[in-house]
Amino acid sequence: MGITYSSLMAIGRSETDETDVAHGEEIPEAIRAIRTRRSGHNFDPDAELDDETLEGLIRDAALAPSSYNLQPWEFVAVQDDDRLDEVVELAYGQEHVKEAGTAIFVVGHTEPETADRVFEEWVEAGRFDAETGEQVKEQTVAGYQSEQAGRDYAIRNASLAAENLLLSAHARGLTATPMSGFDFEGVAEFLGLPDDKIPVVLVAVGPSGGDEPERLPRRDVDEVLHREHY
Repeated sequence: MGITYSSLMAIGRSETDETDVAHGEEIPEAIRAIRTRRSGHNFDPDAELDDETLEGLIRDAALAPSSYNLQPWEFVAVQDDDRLDEVVELAYGQEHVKEAGTAIFVVGHTEPETADRVFEEWVEAGRFDAETGEQVKEQTVAGYQSEQAGRDYAIRNASLAAENLLLSAHARGLTATPMSGFDFEGVAEFLGLPDDKIPVVLVAVGPSGGDEPERLPRRDVDEVLHREHY
């Protein structure tokens, strides 16, 4: 790969860390980003993501909401050419992963390993008193007791982070596409994941290679919105 690729939108650390937007303030740019985002497969194979842009994407992804703010996710970026070849094999031959130049695996926690730290932060922030914080933490941890519940929490929360990642890439003028079509056990071994972590989504992301086909039709609101009951 040759030239490096900095964010087209020049979104820096100070902007992505902005937290003083008033509640109730309208942000039409966010609506536009949601409505214009799409999955793309046309990447520029001669350009690459620089570290600042990669870190900015992950910073934005990690701002996603999560159950009790446990933030039960990790992000594993693969950019080495040889390892990208292996990712393509694990993703059943999806060559655009290699063309993107960066593959990001969004990984979910199946155990509430951040609970102690997070609930201490809740108490320190004055959201709970210490006794209430301990009670809520115990209830939260209990929700992970079964293997199925742990997997469900991992998938739900990591998927929220993945959508943030996709929107951040779009806002920066990058092309990104999410995939769940890969060998989950093979990827877990490839990444060296411990038993309490599971790969949830693979996102190929990189500089755009140009136009994409027209977006396929979406189901209409009248079809998917149900009021009061299904």
